[in-house]
Amino acid sequence: MAAACLAAKPALAAEARVASRYVWQSDDPRIGGLSGLEVDAEGVGFVALIDRGRILEGRFLRLGDRITGLDVSTAFDLLGPDGTPLEDEDDDSEGLAFDSDGGVYVSFEGPARVWHYDGLLATPTEIALTREFAQMQQNAGLEALAALEDGSLVTMPERTGRQDRPFPLYHYAGDRWGTLGDLARVGPFLAVGADLGPDGYLYVLERDFVGIGFRSQIRRVDLSSGANETLLTSARWEFDNLEGISAWRDAQGRIRLIAVSDKNFIGFQKTEFVEFIVSD
Repeated sequence: MAAACLAAKPALAAEARVASRYVWQSDDPRIGGLSGLEVDAEGVGFVALIDRGRILEGRFLRLGDRITGLDVSTAFDLLGPDGTPLEDEDDDSEGLAFDSDGGVYVSFEGPARVWHYDGLLATPTEIALTREFAQMQQNAGLEALAALEDGSLVTMPERTGRQDRPFPLYHYAGDRWGTLGDLARVGPFLAVGADLGPDGYLYVLERDFVGIGFRSQIRRVDLSSGANETLLTSARWEFDNLEGISAWRDAQGRIRLIAVSDKNFIGFQKTEFVEFIVSD
């Protein structure tokens, strides 16, 4: 795969259908802009990342198969290497992934970088950069981040500069960056979230801004073969600005994907959790 381009497959061997959706409102003006999400193996506990350097922890309330509410237990600031809360140009936190020891990786859109936290309240270790990160477009850096089964990381930029230029899959393993290949772009869609499912597939969330609304797309990528397929392409404003995604397996053995929207701290947008069931 090192030099392979992961071409899009036109056939839909699987699809993602909506299982439930829940709109959440918070009275805290600092809560909004949810851009990263990690859900536990039971699909109940979650950690969400705000794109201004803040973390939420909580639980989904469920009635049968449906998400019916949200119980947020804590909200706090991420710290920088100096032990102080992130602010201004350094707080654009976008991607979230956990390691097997309870540590947390956070990717930032700008300056494009990835940090590792031993715990959510810890100070971070700055992971070595690659020169490609410094060359990324402004406001189009590392939104999508996923941890693989072997503990390595995959990330990709939101934009590539041209619609015919694929997304590079940057891979961090053995204390250095490389690539797993490229993921072909599909029209105007941009990469905004990713998670490795319990089935071993990489689920990639993409977004298209269409002037007065958004469209969303979810693709499933087989990192061993390079094959990928589109599971869902939404209509304009079918969902809000979905940016974070997390995968889990339910008691029936089905893969479920929970996506969360970034309302950009704008009143007419909403923080929406949408859960999908993947069916083959």
